[in-house]
Formats: sequence, C-alpha cells, structure tokens
Amino acid sequence: MKKVIRILITLLVAGAALAAIAWKLGENKKVINEQAQLAQERNDVIPVKTAALGRQDVRADFEASGVFQPFKELALISDVQGRITQLNVANGSFVNEGAVILAVDNDLLKNQLDITKVNLKKAESDLSRLKNLVGEGGVTQQQVNDAEIAVENLKAQIKGFDKQLALTVVKAPISGVVSGKTIEKGAYIGPGMQILNIVNVGRLKFQVNLREEEVVQVKTGQKVELSADLYPDRKFVGVVTYISVKSDNSKRFLVEIELDNPAGAPLKAGMNGHAFLSSGQSVNVLALPREAIVGSVRDAQVFVVENNTAKLKKVELGNIYGDFASVRSGLQNGDVVVISGQINLEDGMKVTVEGKQ
Repeated sequence: MKKVIRILITLLVAGAALAAIAWKLGENKKVINEQAQLAQERNDVIPVKTAALGRQDVRADFEASGVFQPFKELALISDVQGRITQLNVANGSFVNEGAVILAVDNDLLKNQLDITKVNLKKAESDLSRLKNLVGEGGVTQQQVNDAEIAVENLKAQIKGFDKQLALTVVKAPISGVVSGKTIEKGAYIGPGMQILNIVNVGRLKFQVNLREEEVVQVKTGQKVELSADLYPDRKFVGVVTYISVKSDNSKRFLVEIELDNPAGAPLKAGMNGHAFLSSGQSVNVLALPREAIVGSVRDAQVFVVENNTAKLKKVELGNIYGDFASVRSGLQNGDVVVISGQINLEDGMKVTVEGKQ
C-alpha cells in the first residue's frame, strides 16, 4: 500500500513539473511572438531622406545620349563576275580612295576587245572603199549607210569592252579601314555580291536624337562638348553639321555632330556617349533631383511621400540640367520626393523622414 502511495506521489510531482514547464514555454513563445511582431512593425517603417519640388531658374544647358558613328561607311558591291586573280587588302588594312582592291580574270575580255578592234579597222577600210566607189556606180548609198552603221556598232562594242575591263579592276571609292571581307584570292564573284566594307573613322559623327524643345536650341556650326561612356573623364569637341528638318515616329529630331578622331585616339564607331549642349539662356523649370529617379530617365519613376506613405509614381522628364531633371508631367510643385533610401522601398510602404532638403 505504501509503495502505491509513493508511486502516485511521484507521478503527481512529475505531472506538476511538466505542467509548469509547458506553461513557461507558452509564456516564452508569447513574448517571442510579440517581440517579432514589434520588430516587423518597426521594419515596415523605412527611414528615408526627402526633398520638396520647386521651380528653379537654370541655364538652358542640357545633356543628351547618342552614338559615335563613322564619318563615312560603304559596302562595296561587285559589278562584274569572274575569278579573283589579285587581292591587295585584308581586314583591318587602310586603303586610300582610288587604290586597287582586287582584280578579276579579264583575259577573255581582252581577246574579245582585240578581235573587235581588228574588225573595226577592216570595217573602216571597207567604208572608205565604198565611199570611193559610190560615185562610179555599182555601189548604192544604202550599202555605204550600212557600212557606216557597222563601223559605229563596232566602236560601241569597243566602248563596252573597255567599260567591262575597267570593272574587272575594283578600286576603293573612299578612304578607310577594310572590314567584313568575304572573299579570297581565287574565289569567284558575281554582280551584286558584297565584297567588303570600308569604314572611315578618321573623323566621326556623333548622332543624337533630340526632343522638339531641345532641337530649337541647337544651331548648325555650334561647338559641342562630347564624352564617351567608356572614357567619362576625357572630353572631345565637335561641331553640329546636320539638323533634321523632320522628326521620326517618336517625335525626335536627328542631330549630327562631327569631330576629329586622330590616329591613336580611343574612340571607335558604335561607342555610346553624351553631348553637352548650351544655348547661353536660362529657363524656369520644375526641377527634380536626379538622385530621386528610380529606373532610367526615359522610363522614370519617383517615390512621393504622402501622409508618411511612399507612393511610386511614373514621371515624364524633360531636359537634364546637371544634377536636376525638368519635369514634364507626373509631379507638381511642392511634392515631397524620396532622394535617399529608395532601395528598400516598395509602393505603399510607411516611411519616416530623417532629413529634408
């Protein structure tokens, strides 16, 4: 009996201990959940820095992106058919205008030209004889006329052969560097076949597409400062040589700026760059700090703070003026925008403002 009582007491004590442990664990879990919820609530409030938008008078200098293009570029197309017997260029070699690039087998043409010249001499001799006989009878004027036509036909054939022979020697129509060569000595080419490209990069054209409010500030002959994305610290100077009189489908106008590209210069055709254009005037714009822009300038978005909540808005930007971009639509004077802390933001998040400008 005593043994049974001891067992019961032991079980009661063990049960009470387990109940106490379970209660303690439950209280600890409750505290942990409350702390986690509090931390989550704190993390949902993102600290940011903001700036209020306002209108500013800025110099009407603006920056535009573009691409460096060759001053001249030409795809050389064959006008003749035949086997290449001479090839004087390779990819990367420089050719001067008028230099012989290749020659095509022309032995057959030369033989045909020689035979035609012999026939011409005979036809001219026959014509001379017929003209002497026409007054003596036995030779009609029609025969003389036919002989004259034969002479003229042979002369025309000779001109045609001379032209064909000239085409068998292909010369460079412009000076430049050879690229995209598709033929080798001994290969057969035909009319309409592209042989190679000649690219003149001794000078370059920087092509940029401007909006209507930008293009009216640019004049032909205006000097422009340029930079390449690969060499942001190096500046180049070009001159505006062409302004399109008609916009493209996106309502932008092509402007070309020519610049020297001396031997050894780092610029290559196809590089991206920027043009810095100045009209010497001032304009009043709604100025947005560039650091507030989320995404690209062409597809810009901005976080606007309203009632301690960040709202992501799409913005249409105008010209870039140094550290500011002009706002065309999407924002209003006095709007408060986030200029620091956007990396942690999402649309609709709560924010706390740590600094204002």
